[in-house]
Amino acid sequence: MSKEQEMFALIDEFENGVLSGKDFCRAKGLVPSTFYYWKKKKARIDTGSSTGFVTIGPNPLMDGNLELIYPNGIRLRLGASQFTLIGKLLRLY
Repeated sequence: MSKEQEMFALIDEFENGVLSGKDFCRAKGLVPSTFYYWKKKKARIDTGSSTGFVTIGPNPLMDGNLELIYPNGIRLRLGASQFTLIGKLLRLY
């Protein structure tokens, strides 16, 4: 059995069980960070996603503007093509 198969079997066991992640890792002698690495990897494979990001295409209903809403309620409306400015504004928060 490969390491991947072994970890995926443990993840299936965890998901069908009742223990918390911390308790499961302790019971199986696993390092939690390693377990969660494999858990995330399995989720990506199961969903067909290679990263945590998803590709979005143009929305025909969009008017060419983008509204950025910060958690504190501030709203900014920008042209969707202003990628550099949008990136800087996202990093500010």
